Amino acid sequence: MDKKNTIIGALFFTAAFVLMIWSGMDRQKKLAQWQKDHPEAAAKALTGNVTTPATLPTPPNPLTAGSPAAEAPATAPEATPLEPAKVFPIENDYITVTLSEDGGAIETVALKKFKAHLNQPEPVMFNDGSPLKALGLAFNVSGQSEPVLWPGRFTRVASDQSPTSVAFHQKSPGGVEITRTYSIAATEKEGDPYVITHTTTISNHGEKAVPLHLLVNAGTAPPTPGAGTIAATYLNFSYYDGASYNYISTNTFLGSPGALFGLFAAKPAQPFVWVTRPAPDLQWVSVKNEFFAAVVTPHAPLLGTGYFAKGVKLEVDGKPETGVTGDLEMNLGLLTPGSEKSFALDYYVGPKEYIRLDRLGDKQDLVMQFGWTGWLSKLLLLCLIGIHSAIQHISPEWAWGWSIVTITIFIKLLTYPLTAIQVKSAKRMSQIQKPLAELKERHKDNPQKLQTEMMELFKKNKVNPAAGCLPMFIQLPVFLSFYSMLRTASEMRFASFLWMHDLSAADTVLRISTFPVNVLPVLMTLTTFVQMRMTPSPTTDSVQKQMFQFMPFMMLFFFYSMPSGMILYWICSNLCTIAQQFITNRSKDDPAAALPLDSAKARPGFGRTAKRR
Repeated sequence: MDKKNTIIGALFFTAAFVLMIWSGMDRQKKLAQWQKDHPEAAAKALTGNVTTPATLPTPPNPLTAGSPAAEAPATAPEATPLEPAKVFPIENDYITVTLSEDGGAIETVALKKFKAHLNQPEPVMFNDGSPLKALGLAFNVSGQSEPVLWPGRFTRVASDQSPTSVAFHQKSPGGVEITRTYSIAATEKEGDPYVITHTTTISNHGEKAVPLHLLVNAGTAPPTPGAGTIAATYLNFSYYDGASYNYISTNTFLGSPGALFGLFAAKPAQPFVWVTRPAPDLQWVSVKNEFFAAVVTPHAPLLGTGYFAKGVKLEVDGKPETGVTGDLEMNLGLLTPGSEKSFALDYYVGPKEYIRLDRLGDKQDLVMQFGWTGWLSKLLLLCLIGIHSAIQHISPEWAWGWSIVTITIFIKLLTYPLTAIQVKSAKRMSQIQKPLAELKERHKDNPQKLQTEMMELFKKNKVNPAAGCLPMFIQLPVFLSFYSMLRTASEMRFASFLWMHDLSAADTVLRISTFPVNVLPVLMTLTTFVQMRMTPSPTTDSVQKQMFQFMPFMMLFFFYSMPSGMILYWICSNLCTIAQQFITNRSKDDPAAALPLDSAKARPGFGRTAKRR
């Protein structure tokens, strides 16, 4: 029966593998056909052009609206000046914030401590190439499918300019005046250097009331250069309402030629379609990718009332890519003549460092997106940071790699009692294969009696059939937590170890044409193979043995593009298990008689035979 089930399982596994390959080939054919059948949609996906300027509707100017109940008239916004907008930087040792007269908002933020590319001096530039300014204002106007940008150009308030602060002012023809101020901490002692503190004050000196149903843009997060499809999960717009955290990934805006096995219909790319939703009591919104995030947090008692999110076409390293942007919606009510309203917020733009984000409060550490094993990912990351703080004095360049090795050994020591049970049980199971096979043959027509006799045999030889699964309940969450941690913690980005240049990416040493040659997955396969060869086989079935021997090579296929830090952890874990298995195999273990079945029958205490005597 076991052999039959194994053969059936192998056939299903092979069929699934073939279907996966076939599905990928079929998907490529459908993609080519889809691009042929939808040339306009394909062009939009590459260029980002949705409509020509001649077909764009004329948006209303909310600042000329009459009463809040009336529809805003379709008057053209203020003409854009021909001369380029002036920009004004503020900076500290961590960031350079470039602010523009257009919208009185942020054009780019340079993260000085982080390089955009390995071995290149240029820093990471947030919001670079985006058509929208970060913290730019817009109106949510009735009848409009997307926000209407605040019209006109601002001027810098010269008296409020300093190396770490700047202010902008604008007065509209309707008598509405707005002042926008920005400031950052000069040093880390004064506050988090990645936080931009912002205040907007709006005064109405006109004769008409103005509804302030405003939106503040969170900026545009670009995809990580060279990142795979799994990394797209971390490229998203996210929000937190005090009770739950949710996100909208760029997959929402990307096209699809048809999903798994053709079960879903193809859809064209729609990066410029806004996703909107009323969401009361929003405490913050964020746009982020794998390693960096921008978080908009309004000051209490103001809370967001909803959000807008959409995909944005960007050029990353000369290639067209889709980023993500979004707005926090805030309803300030009606600005009556002679009144003034203001709001303040913090705008964090920086690395996804758990400790730093946790200190900001309001659960902003959720942007790390650790998943359902978040508590364990946090614990592992804190342990890793603690180990790193000690090792960096000994080996500063390879400190993160040695930290992974150290924490792996520490984890294996903690789980040693469980893995020892597994290893010993496997050894004892291999010793009773012959009497177990005799039992199966003798009671093949009586399953109930077979089960009883097998349990007696296991009990006599101190074999726990479930012992092999027990360590997996510990190792699997640790593995998933390690994976999530390495995928989203900026500390691992560009961290080197031995020949590895980036522990958060695959350890590609060269490329044969376009195929990457990764060393660590091969070493992982070899150590897994050695470990399985040293472990006594719990079965005599040849098909099952072949399946077990084939497993390391399947792992090579699935793990080939994993982050090198993750594979390093797996290899170290394998080496620890090999050492443990070597010690166990050489030790004496005599709780199990493991006698032939006929000899065992003659001994008291073996199953029901002893009772008959």
